[in-house]
Amino acid sequence: MNLPKDNPHIPEYSPNPSFQHYPPYYSAPRKRKWVAGVLSFIVPGTGHFYLGLMQRGLFIMMLLILDIFIITSFTTRSDTSVPMVTLFALFIPVIYFYNLFDALQTTDNVNRRNELGEFAASLYDSEDPLQKLIKGTNLGVILIAAGVLFFLLSNKPRWFTGLFDLMGSYVGSVILVLAGLAMYVLDSRKNK
Repeated sequence: MNLPKDNPHIPEYSPNPSFQHYPPYYSAPRKRKWVAGVLSFIVPGTGHFYLGLMQRGLFIMMLLILDIFIITSFTTRSDTSVPMVTLFALFIPVIYFYNLFDALQTTDNVNRRNELGEFAASLYDSEDPLQKLIKGTNLGVILIAAGVLFFLLSNKPRWFTGLFDLMGSYVGSVILVLAGLAMYVLDSRKNK
């Protein structure tokens, strides 16, 4: 009995065991730590590009460019605030070495995610605070704040420059104390 084939797109069953029903599985190539490290060492953010983390790489580049812009805007003024220039100059190695450390540490997570697929993606995406910070509305708020800061630094209103002249040395200490408290609170919540 010869039945008509209703679905021509379905392949016929072959009793031959050498017939492959599925295409062969090729795992994604592993990312090398040394390549991510060298790229991050040469140009901050490019190690993250190599790992496929474009938003994070752009965020690190944007932070570094913003910091350099703030330093140059403070130094081109006639009444240069040395404590503010020093504070923002100290942020450059912090951003640079965070970039290098993060690229090296994230390489393991990217390799594990490539090996395990969706199972690892749900584990690591929920734990990454930087990824949460630069997604959606948070990135918009950061960009708005950076735009307002650019505007204030380029126009140099009296109240803004007076505030930095009066509290220039206190701003850095307040930022460090708030960052330390935030890290303490986040770490204590994570350990519970």
